[in-house]
Amino acid sequence: MARVDRRPRRRLPVQQRRAAILTAAQEAFAAGSYDSVSLAGIAEVAGASEALVHRYFATKGDLYAEIVQHAIENLRERQHTADVGVGGADANGWQRVAVSIDTYLDFVSASGEGWTAPLRTPDSGFTPALELRKVARTAFVDVLRDALGLTAADPKDYALHGYLGFVDGACEAWSAAGFPAEQRSSIITMALGALSGALAALDADDD
Repeated sequence: MARVDRRPRRRLPVQQRRAAILTAAQEAFAAGSYDSVSLAGIAEVAGASEALVHRYFATKGDLYAEIVQHAIENLRERQHTADVGVGGADANGWQRVAVSIDTYLDFVSASGEGWTAPLRTPDSGFTPALELRKVARTAFVDVLRDALGLTAADPKDYALHGYLGFVDGACEAWSAAGFPAEQRSSIITMALGALSGALAALDADDD
């Protein structure tokens, strides 16, 4: 098939070309929803053909899953750095949780639509990426347990999972509002309140 796009293309080493495709895809998924992004558009930005993109990634879903994997790794690094910054295991548990929320808000606002869109339409071609995110959520619950001195066998563990649902829901609404900076501290305060309230409610039942 003859080329329709006449944009000049350069021959690049395999790893450099793959990196260019991933960078273009990361920008595309951060700016728009999964369904709005096309491999043809990614190829154009990366200076490649759509057929060449398919040589590296069989489907758009495969490419998106890799972008999500990179994002999760980046988030984990940010969370770890932030946790170490406040003293890690030697710090107050609630301070560690507060810093983790602040770090997550930084990450979400930088990631844009690409991170929050699946929260609104989880059945729109995101299955591989959603599985990665489930694994990441499980790992983050482990972090919360460590910070607050809880165990998986403790009934309070349900509060940790519910807290993550609250944070994602708040971030979805924050994204839809355009990530207003003045609302950031309110989200952190409410997230901490949601978790501490849930834990306190169970303590009250035990009295």
